[in-house]
Amino acid sequence: MDNWDDLRFLVALSKTGTMTAAAKHLGTNTATVSRRIERLSEQLGTPAFVKTTEGWKPSEAVMHLIEISETFDGTLQSALNSQAARMSNEPVKINIGSIPVVTSQVLIPGLQRRSSQLSGISLTFTDRVFREGLGENDVVVMYGQPESGRIVTRKAGHLSFRLYRNSDRELDDSWAGLGEAHDQYPPMRMGFDQFAGPPKVRVDSFLALYGLMQSTGLPGPLPDLLAAQDVNLVPVTPGRPPFLADFWLMFHETRRSDPAMRSVVEWITACFEDITALEASRTSTG
Repeated sequence: MDNWDDLRFLVALSKTGTMTAAAKHLGTNTATVSRRIERLSEQLGTPAFVKTTEGWKPSEAVMHLIEISETFDGTLQSALNSQAARMSNEPVKINIGSIPVVTSQVLIPGLQRRSSQLSGISLTFTDRVFREGLGENDVVVMYGQPESGRIVTRKAGHLSFRLYRNSDRELDDSWAGLGEAHDQYPPMRMGFDQFAGPPKVRVDSFLALYGLMQSTGLPGPLPDLLAAQDVNLVPVTPGRPPFLADFWLMFHETRRSDPAMRSVVEWITACFEDITALEASRTSTG
């Protein structure tokens, strides 16, 4: 390979899946990304990426190059963050990917409550629902344990889910839920079992579902910490235990020695611990 800088374009496209997103990530334009990837393909004698319905996917020919590049990038970032922690006044930037309800109800409240754990760190939150891998994120919080690979995984905590209804409305077979892609998710299965059919109205997140249930009076599945914010929402089956959804975090193994990453991982775990303590307190006083 004549130009090692091409590796930046290789990694960016593999993370983002689109030429436009890769260009934004690199601070350039789509034409430049396309030209660099085409040149790399010519050098390899085979397409570096394959276009799929889910975006551009790396071919087998470049998987090893991507692995080497990501390892170098993670090691370099850890070294730079360690240096910054010792000598610089500039904050270390960490990108966190998570589903919206975890970001808004678990992590953002922890920004003030546990601000001391984030000294010298600047956070950026992005929505991550289905996309596999880290993408452009430094650390990802996701439902369920991630697949093994060159990543470090750790259980962050859990959230409890129940079916809720408006206390002033009688139940029938109508309910609200998430999009069809979520139908096998246990909170949605509770709705299918209770109402013997699909939801009447669907939205793309629990935050949107919460607002929909408030405005329409339809029942639906919600995390307990979100439903607790509306006194008119009560469990559909009060005696039934909630579903406990385990959330895990993951980051690239080359970031193990990154002091900023360690601080953020501990902070995320502490945020979930705060939610668990809050829910236990509500249960004991309820």
